[in-house]
Amino acid sequence: MQNDLHEANRLSWNAATAAHNSHKGDQGAFFCNGGSTLYPEEIELLGDLAGLDLLHLQCNSGQDSLSLARLGAKVTGVDISDEAIAFATRLSSESGIAATFERADLFHWFEGAQARGAVFDRVFASYGTICWLSDLGLWARGVASLLKPGGRFAFIEFHPFAMVFDETWTPRYDYAPREPISEPGVGDYVAASGAGLAPNGYEQGVVDFRNPHPSFEFNWGIADVVQALIDAGLKVECLREYPYANGWVGFEGMRDSGGGRMLPPETMPSIPLMYAIAATKPEAMTQAPALKRPETIIRPYRAEDRDRLVAIWLSASRIGHPFLGEERLLAQLEMVRDTYLPMADNWVAEIDGSPVGFIGLIDRFIGGLFVVPEIHGAGIGRGLIEHAARRLGHLDVGVYADNASAVEFYRRRGFVETSRQETDDEGLPFAVIHMARAS
Repeated sequence: MQNDLHEANRLSWNAATAAHNSHKGDQGAFFCNGGSTLYPEEIELLGDLAGLDLLHLQCNSGQDSLSLARLGAKVTGVDISDEAIAFATRLSSESGIAATFERADLFHWFEGAQARGAVFDRVFASYGTICWLSDLGLWARGVASLLKPGGRFAFIEFHPFAMVFDETWTPRYDYAPREPISEPGVGDYVAASGAGLAPNGYEQGVVDFRNPHPSFEFNWGIADVVQALIDAGLKVECLREYPYANGWVGFEGMRDSGGGRMLPPETMPSIPLMYAIAATKPEAMTQAPALKRPETIIRPYRAEDRDRLVAIWLSASRIGHPFLGEERLLAQLEMVRDTYLPMADNWVAEIDGSPVGFIGLIDRFIGGLFVVPEIHGAGIGRGLIEHAARRLGHLDVGVYADNASAVEFYRRRGFVETSRQETDDEGLPFAVIHMARAS
């Protein structure tokens, strides 16, 4: 789990959510007048909801949650965005439709809910959700752990094949890439989609929104999703593909075929733009696989670690410092290998005998802290920081201002900003924030 990237996404979603809702008018009145934001595909997947306990994962601002509650479900919505949950709570009050909303990183919420014995008849997630999750296995196990025996998971999502194309329908991206994709930030897709995502009538609202916070996406393939659900012990009962996208105008020239079902231009062949999965928890399955994490050992650096640590540095830097560019990162690689590692006091985090992260210290200054991207958020970086603090007390660090997730990581570890410089140590125009943590 890459918690630092999740935190960066939280900040980005906080900014974007306010812009999105600025286009949707008086949503309280919309719901008071009987409005709903659900599409037929979702209702069909979920089945009759009267009297059922329903968990809505990544519920955003709660519009779909309240629409589900209106169908008779007792709804709990969870989302990482503070702004979204605050809006959802207000909207529930304004509309008079009861629902419970909780702000949390989904994976952390899973652990807490499982510990207190929460279970649900239905778990639901839709449209632009799993691309924000760094660990599909943890996601699927969390879903399974919170379903009652015989309960159903209903999932509908934009098709990963569509993500191969850029906005002009030009094939540009890999299908289901293994590495997170760094973006300038969550955009104003409501403005781009117009009435398709504003059923109460589109309003101009925020104009030319630019998100000040970068975001990171994880584009999973359909096989990744299905296998994760199977591995979690769920029974996949249906898998459907749709040649349209509900409401979302993600590409040039899309046309409404009716009911907000957006198709590619007439000059293009039909391609899948959405897919849906329904999966159930077998009656005999009383407990999902535990959400356990392997033990981490922190030990001193050894000479044979060098090449592995350089590889960790490069993969983590590509995600944390994409603004530096690949050419510069490769140029820095030799300095890291031949100069920085030999001069620093390095400590290595190891799982099952393999290095997964390291911290390089120069006296009390953190010269570098890097963790294998695939396990960001598993507590490796936090453990290395606390290990250094126990030995040294006061710690200092310099962080690129553009690496918002790292800045937030250190703040959450008790570091405070002490100064700022507008160029980095090589004189390039990348601001650096100096931070310190007291003993």
